[in-house]
Amino acid sequence: MLQRCEVGKMSEMSYNGIVVLDVDGVLFKDIFLKRIVRSRGLKNYLKILLLGIQYYIDKISIQHLLREGYKLAGNIHTNEALMTADKIRRVTHIRETIAVLKRERYFVSIISAGIPNFVLRDLAGDIDADHYAGIRAEKHGDFIRVDTETLVPKIQIVDGILQKLGLEWKDVISVGDDPNNAELLQKSNIGIGFNPSALVRKHSDVVIEGNNFLEILPYIIPSNRLPKNMRRTRFYWKRELFRKGIHALGSVFPFVARFHTPLSISILSGALLLYGISEIFRYMGMSFSPIALITRKAQRMDEKRGIIIGPIFLGLGILLTICVFDYSVYLPAVLIVSVSDCLSAIVGILFGKVYIFRSRKRTVEGSFTFFAASSIILFLTVDPAMAIPAAVIATILEIIPVYNIDNLLVPFGTALFLYLMK
Repeated sequence: MLQRCEVGKMSEMSYNGIVVLDVDGVLFKDIFLKRIVRSRGLKNYLKILLLGIQYYIDKISIQHLLREGYKLAGNIHTNEALMTADKIRRVTHIRETIAVLKRERYFVSIISAGIPNFVLRDLAGDIDADHYAGIRAEKHGDFIRVDTETLVPKIQIVDGILQKLGLEWKDVISVGDDPNNAELLQKSNIGIGFNPSALVRKHSDVVIEGNNFLEILPYIIPSNRLPKNMRRTRFYWKRELFRKGIHALGSVFPFVARFHTPLSISILSGALLLYGISEIFRYMGMSFSPIALITRKAQRMDEKRGIIIGPIFLGLGILLTICVFDYSVYLPAVLIVSVSDCLSAIVGILFGKVYIFRSRKRTVEGSFTFFAASSIILFLTVDPAMAIPAAVIATILEIIPVYNIDNLLVPFGTALFLYLMK
């Protein structure tokens, strides 16, 4: 249930479809109303944050949020509204994305529940959108009064566009993030959740997290019609390499622990706690910390439905291994999970042909790389007589077909085996 809308000019040309973009949380990396209220003092800012959390967990309606939020905002000067919107950071490559969509003859509409029409008019002109629809705002001198009582559903707005363009709902692709978009995403032919809340995840055909708006294109336009730098494989590898780089950072902790074990334990424990809280907020659709930004850049497309537990298992595996065993044991064990795992994943993706467990995407080629890298690490760090048996144990633990459990089992299990062998 949404806003009174103002319709931009519609061309007489024929279109292949319509792409509907939400603004707050999608094009904008922050919420317009929240930024307005932030300048009204800490008390009001805390109130709008609480309202936002209640809305994202589906405890209050969009109407209630807007009504109470704009009460907290009070009088809003026209210039203040425009300047606030201009200062909000946007996701990257919006203009390039819209240019490609329009080249492929898609009609692009931006629709927002909480941003006034005249603000969206400027935004639509800036990013070259074909149409905009926002909340109605009446001017009283230099100030505006926002009408939050007569809200029109987004699907009703899109229905009107479809009638004018001679299109149907099978021609609609929508991109949204918050619960107000759930109905639109369900009704669209393709519903894309972009940094979405928990509710929107359930109703999305595709979930994309990150800061690069170009990532929506491969789900709308066939790859052979896209430049190489906009194809899905390009985005996949950027995420995968970034992910493996973070994974490899685990190799730092045994060396830190060697000189100051309490420090390494404190860092790991704090990081795990912060990550867990951050993931809960990210899953709800709210960025809690810089960790959420890192997670979004590192996520695989098949990990978008829930909390990402891989880093939790990895952190716990390293933490337990360092706490329980001595340096001569935890050093090779942590290096194996940090380095061998990264190398095996890259080789498996690039050259893997023979699957061990297809559901886990484990390949013979990747597992052999893991074994070879683990053997080298072990030959350099332990008694050579133990290297091959320990590498075999680590490789077996790595291919266990339980999602991400290898991050926990490989370091601790390898360290335990080495301890018993000694």
